[in-house]
Amino acid sequence: MSVMTYIPRKRLLIGVVVGALAIAGLSLALPLWAFLPVTVVAVFGYVWVESRRVRNRYQAVLEGIRKIHGDAIGDLGHVRAGEVDAAVYRALKEVATALERKNFQLVEKNIQLLSIKEIGLTLVSSLDESKVIDAVINFLSKGLGYRELFVGLFDPDAAAFNIYVFRDTPEGHIHHQARLPLAELDGLLRKAVQMHQSVLIRDPEMHPVGRLGFNDPFRDSTMTSYIVVPLVKSGATQGCEARAECVLQMSQVKREAASIEHGFSCPGCGKVPVLGVLGVTDGFKAASLSRVDLVSVETLGVQLATMLENNRLFAELQQEERFRDDVINSMMTGLLTVDQSGTVLFANQMAETLTGYGQPELKGMHVESIIIDSLVGSGENPVMRTLRSGRKAFQQDAWLVTRDGGKDPIIVNTSLLLDEKKQPQGVLAVFSDITRQKRMEEQIAHLDKLAALGRFSSSIAHEIRNPLTGIAAGIQYLQRAGKVADTQRENIEFILDEVRRIDRLIGDLMSVVRVSDLIYEATSLDALIHAGVSSMAELAKRKNVEVDVEIPVNTRPVVVDADRVTQVLINLIKNAIEASTAGGRVRIAASYAREAPDVIYDGVGDFAIIRVQDNGLGLTEEDRQRVFEPFFSKKAEGTGLGLYVTHSIIERHGGYIDVESEYGVGSTFSVYLPVKQVHHGDSREIGHPVGG
Repeated sequence: MSVMTYIPRKRLLIGVVVGALAIAGLSLALPLWAFLPVTVVAVFGYVWVESRRVRNRYQAVLEGIRKIHGDAIGDLGHVRAGEVDAAVYRALKEVATALERKNFQLVEKNIQLLSIKEIGLTLVSSLDESKVIDAVINFLSKGLGYRELFVGLFDPDAAAFNIYVFRDTPEGHIHHQARLPLAELDGLLRKAVQMHQSVLIRDPEMHPVGRLGFNDPFRDSTMTSYIVVPLVKSGATQGCEARAECVLQMSQVKREAASIEHGFSCPGCGKVPVLGVLGVTDGFKAASLSRVDLVSVETLGVQLATMLENNRLFAELQQEERFRDDVINSMMTGLLTVDQSGTVLFANQMAETLTGYGQPELKGMHVESIIIDSLVGSGENPVMRTLRSGRKAFQQDAWLVTRDGGKDPIIVNTSLLLDEKKQPQGVLAVFSDITRQKRMEEQIAHLDKLAALGRFSSSIAHEIRNPLTGIAAGIQYLQRAGKVADTQRENIEFILDEVRRIDRLIGDLMSVVRVSDLIYEATSLDALIHAGVSSMAELAKRKNVEVDVEIPVNTRPVVVDADRVTQVLINLIKNAIEASTAGGRVRIAASYAREAPDVIYDGVGDFAIIRVQDNGLGLTEEDRQRVFEPFFSKKAEGTGLGLYVTHSIIERHGGYIDVESEYGVGSTFSVYLPVKQVHHGDSREIGHPVGG
């Protein structure tokens, strides 16, 4: 090729003009024999230098082009003279076209990545299967351009696929949905799922995809090829990746043998290591599917399988957390966890119930303000003792400080909380409220004491009544025989009065001890109360004490012995009036309770409650413990049998009577009467209270 090839024509003409002028100057300065050789040498030298300069410059540009687009242009040796600029232009145009194509592909990949991100967000934010399917279909149809596809999600509990088919036909969008049991898979779909391998088929007639739960899922399709990609679990979550017989670790030959013997299950763990399946066809597209399509769908399949797996693991984790929370919050004991400083980190619902604090309030409180060793708050509580010593506490007595300032007895068990390095991180404390247990023990002891006193009183009454009758008869005989001096008649009458008083006392005592049948009848609750109030109206007027009665509007009848219950109310109202000072007030209130919280064992389940409250002097704690004992009275003329008789009547009804009193403030007697008759004998139902 000529050296002039690398010089543009315009630049060559300019060079010729400049050279001509230079030659004209040389012709004037040199003789003719020297002029001609010098001129020829100068022209050819200029042309060679200029050609080399231009060629090197273009060659450098083309080298850069080859790095970007290797097929743009070859060496300049085959370019004709004067066409270098055009050749370089064509190369640059091809490079620009290639860059535009690459940029379009980059945008397309970004769209695909954003679609995959959307699928991931859908899987993370929602467990709704339909939303997951919509996201996958949108990605395959809009992101990758497939107009005919199917998606199946495997339900391990039902051993079936939920198959969704999408077709973008000239007639419009078509959606199908079916449930396909695992055992009914056929065609290449079955093989792909069993072998856990993707397939690209270019002859659908010879190798059909399968029914997919429909007779003809791709009717009127232009399909000439299709792809099936199973969504396979990872070995780590399958749980048998370390075993040699894990199907995910087998070669294709071994997988085929395992599929014949074990079907769809993994020989190592017996599970089906499939999450779902993806499939696309070239239906209603211009080009058949290629390996590039297979790689694209496989890439989506791997990402979708990972997302589904993580989503299911997350769902299982949430389910386990909910189950754990349900177990912890269903415990019948309170539970607290504290850190190394003794600050509460967690409390279950029973702890909230027992303390009266809510969960947000308990968090951040110090355990020493909730659990104390004694009523005065002295000493180190079991939780802090475990923190300090590292020793567990078992069945330790302590006190629970409630929100309202009360202190309830509890039993505490503690143990250290250890991290994965077996280092202590805090303490777990489990405690039970034993208030009812303590009160039940007190009540049982009280009932035992009353029973013993009753037996003792019965024996004493029998032993006293016999000689007492003889004494009275002897004195009366002396009176009738006239053997008593007139001066002693007053003493004799005094002796007889005392004998009669003792006899009445023994009669009252025997009426308590002697078991007699109760006469049950349906009685209005307000009638019982008003009968007791009416009987004591004169006493209340004389003592200048006001009696207030509060009865529910819709009262229900109670099945009781009306006379005996009226006697109970008369005793309670009389005591309340006598305990009140002039100008005082006695309050009588009635209510009903399906479940009485003051009753330890409530086999009755439906109580009528009558409370008689006074604002008298009240009782000391010692007197409150003895108030139902026989012969205990704070009144000078009292026999001490009124409340003992009252207690006996209510107990025989299957009910309970309790007293709450504060010295200097007043007392409240609460009577729990079963609304319906309680059967005696082996089937007798008795409510044992926690108070008293």
